[in-house]
Amino acid sequence: MSSVKTRDVKWDNIKFVLIFLVVLGHIADIYADISVATGILRFVIYTFHMPLFIFISGLFGKTNIREKRWNKIFSYLVLYLFIKVIDFAAKWVVNGTKPAFHLFSDGSVPWYAFCLFAFSVITIAAERFDRKYVFVFSLILAVIAGYDNEIRDFLCLSRIIVYFPFYYAGYCLEADKVKEKLSGKKSKIAGAVIIAVTVAVTIIFYDQIKDVKFLFTGRNPYGIFRPGCPYAFLVRIACYIVSTLMGAAVIALVPGGEKRTVFSDIGAKSVQIYALHFFFKIIYFGLLNNTFRIDSHFTSILLVYEIIIAVVLTVICALPFWKGLFSRLMNVPLRLPERKE
Repeated sequence: MSSVKTRDVKWDNIKFVLIFLVVLGHIADIYADISVATGILRFVIYTFHMPLFIFISGLFGKTNIREKRWNKIFSYLVLYLFIKVIDFAAKWVVNGTKPAFHLFSDGSVPWYAFCLFAFSVITIAAERFDRKYVFVFSLILAVIAGYDNEIRDFLCLSRIIVYFPFYYAGYCLEADKVKEKLSGKKSKIAGAVIIAVTVAVTIIFYDQIKDVKFLFTGRNPYGIFRPGCPYAFLVRIACYIVSTLMGAAVIALVPGGEKRTVFSDIGAKSVQIYALHFFFKIIYFGLLNNTFRIDSHFTSILLVYEIIIAVVLTVICALPFWKGLFSRLMNVPLRLPERKE
C-alpha cells in the first residue's frame, strides 16, 4: 500500500497552498518594485507562508527527532547542497559567466533545507530542558538578534534564530489537536476576518509598511529598515503576531476531507517542488522571458501572468518523473556505529 494513502489530506492541502505561494512569491519578487499590486501580493504572502511551512515541519518532524533518525536529518544537508548546485548551474548557463558560490552562506532558496537540519539538531539538544523555557528563550533571542547587523546569511544564522520558535511550536504541539482546534465554524469566520483585515491593511498602508517585508523574510536585521531605532523589536513582535494569526487562519480555512485530490497530491510533493522551482524560474526568466520579453505583452494583467507561470512551474516540479531522485536525496544511507552497552 502506498504511504501517500495514509497521509492527512488537510495538511497536504495546506502544503499545496504554501508551496504554490512559495513559487508565486519568488516570481513576484521580479515585479514587486514595478507593480504595486504585485508588491501587495508579495507582502501578504511573506507574512505567513514560510512561518507556517516551518511550523508544519515541526509538527511532522517529531519522529526524526525523538528517534534520532540521523539519516533523515542529514538528508536536509544533502538537499541543501543539491539545490545550491543546480541553482548555481542555472545561473551560470543564463549569465554566461561563473556566479559566486558560497558553501556556508545562503540568502536564497536552499536556506530552508539547511534550517531544517539545524532545527532538528537544536531540538534534539534542547530535549533535556523544559519546553516552556526553550520556547521563551528562543523568542527572546530572536528579538535581540535583530539588533546585530552581523547576523545575516552565514550558516543561515538569522533565519535559524528568527524561525526556530515556529518550528519548536510545531514540535511541541500535535497535528490532530491543532486541526481539531481550528476546525470549527468560529475558527473559519475568524480566519476569514484575519485574512481580509491583513489584505486590507496592506493595501491601505502599503507605502508605509512595505519595508517590513525585510523582517518577514527572517534574514535581515532591524538596521536595514529602521537604523538606530531602539524600539524596532516591537516590529518583530508584531511580525510574529501577524504570522501566527495568518497561519492559524490558513489552517482553519483550507479544507480537509477523506478523499485525495490533485491538490493534496501536489502538496505531498512539496519537497521536490521547493527544490526544483527556483532552477526552472532562473532558466525561464533568464533565457526565454528575457529573450522574447513575453511579460511585456501582459503589463495590464501582470498578476495573471505571474500566476500562470507559477502554476506551470509548480506542475512541472510536481511531475512523478522526479520522484526517484528525491527518494534518494531524502534517504541518505547513513550508518552510525551501534552503542556498546
